Amino acid sequence: EAGAGWPMPGFTHLQTAQPVTWGHHMMAYVEMLSRDRSRFQDARKRMNLSPLGAAALAGTSFPIDRQATAAALGFDGPTANSLDSVSDRDFALEFLSASSICAMHLSRFAEELVIWSSAQFRFVLLSDRWTTGSSIMPQKKNPDAAELLRAKLGRILGATVALFTVMKGLPLTYSKDMQEDKEQVFDAADTLMLGLAAMTGMVGDMQAERAALAQAAGSGFSTATDLADWLVRALGQPFRDAHHVTGSLVALAEQKGCDLPDLTLADMQTIHAAITQDVFSVLGVENSINSRISYGGTAPVRVAEQVARWKKELW
Repeated sequence: EAGAGWPMPGFTHLQTAQPVTWGHHMMAYVEMLSRDRSRFQDARKRMNLSPLGAAALAGTSFPIDRQATAAALGFDGPTANSLDSVSDRDFALEFLSASSICAMHLSRFAEELVIWSSAQFRFVLLSDRWTTGSSIMPQKKNPDAAELLRAKLGRILGATVALFTVMKGLPLTYSKDMQEDKEQVFDAADTLMLGLAAMTGMVGDMQAERAALAQAAGSGFSTATDLADWLVRALGQPFRDAHHVTGSLVALAEQKGCDLPDLTLADMQTIHAAITQDVFSVLGVENSINSRISYGGTAPVRVAEQVARWKKELW
């Protein structure tokens, strides 16, 4: 919430693309993790059916009330087919699949923390609790927890592939191969819980370096798209032509060793004579960020809305 208005660069291909805000970037992970939560909840709905009474595979000859036993054991109801009840490991595969997607999200975040904490970026300062020094180089502060998290979460994907591989060729109903489900599920669950705890700790302790974020937000001609949009809106140019003109202006700025806002109006008019002084109103980082007012956009007012929505959802 506090970072809703803190400028930082948004990236594509790990190259500066457009200015965004720290809060907007963090909220992207909130959206990812919310989908993970939804997947686990959805998987539980199909998982929470009682197989008791399916017996070996054909059902039981004893006159039990499967609805009653399911309710007594806390299930939503009984499974509907005894053959499927014995054969099924979808509940494990769904859990592993949801865990793999969640692990992928955590791993992507860990990768960003590794990059952002480097001397070349300095976007975040990780707590000593989650970093280590070097045995030889005294200046080093290595993001070991993020690196180990990034690596360890791969075990979950491995467990998912392993169980799919076990199940893909099995006839109905039970085969001893199915014993392999426990190791994969339990290891994946332990690994995911460890990963979530470690990420929670790192994020809770880390410090965003606002000055470095703000400085980087304006680098790499990050407001070039705003310039192209201005050419479309103010001069009525087709975007294809505006894209070409903007590219020429970027090339001119590179030639002069400056950024787009540092070009003079006369410089810009050598590329397109119709450009006016008003163009400079869109070239600042804050102007760019504040203009992205579409639903879900990076404008601080929109980020604040996202935060408020999730506060209401979670609390």
